[in-house]
Amino acid sequence: MYELIVIFIVQNIAVMALYGLDKVYAIKRKRRISENILLLFAFCGGGFGAFLGMWIFKHKTKKNKFKIFIPIALIFSLAAWGFVYNESRKSIEGTPTEIIYDTGGAKYMKISPAEALAMMESDDILILDVRNQDEFNEGHIRDAVLLPVSEIVNKAEEVLTSKTQTILVYCRSGARSKEASRMLIEMGYLHVYDFGGIINWPYDIVR
Repeated sequence: MYELIVIFIVQNIAVMALYGLDKVYAIKRKRRISENILLLFAFCGGGFGAFLGMWIFKHKTKKNKFKIFIPIALIFSLAAWGFVYNESRKSIEGTPTEIIYDTGGAKYMKISPAEALAMMESDDILILDVRNQDEFNEGHIRDAVLLPVSEIVNKAEEVLTSKTQTILVYCRSGARSKEASRMLIEMGYLHVYDFGGIINWPYDIVR
């Protein structure tokens, strides 16, 4: 997400500099940058930089084409970047808390990585990795306990001794964590939260 902000800033500074360069070329009567190229860069995400370049360098401000199209490019670029930013946040944060499975007494809930991270600050939290040993060794969330989904039926009560403790479950992509969470609920665990796969975990992991 922060990478997108950096890209936006760098791109628009570059477009602003391009307008400044064309102004220098105009003053020195050198070969100019095509107006179509300047407009193209404005509409390709650089509308903000083009707008600043026009008014900072007093360049193209008397050209009707630029007075009309640059504000349009500015609005278009900000809208496009805003959409990309929001979609990026959704992919990182995931779906807000949602009750997926309710046995009547206990509920299995799907949460986002951001919600899981906030819950991990509590003392009464157990982070459960339901992948296999090799996957766990390649990288896992700090303080996670390994219990492969295939071993839950036989070993859950040995590893997860308290059925009232809050358990945060994850796997690689979210499929096994979903299956494991439902199994735990059916075994009587009361507070099970599935936060999906480690491939969507944007925070630090232990390798």
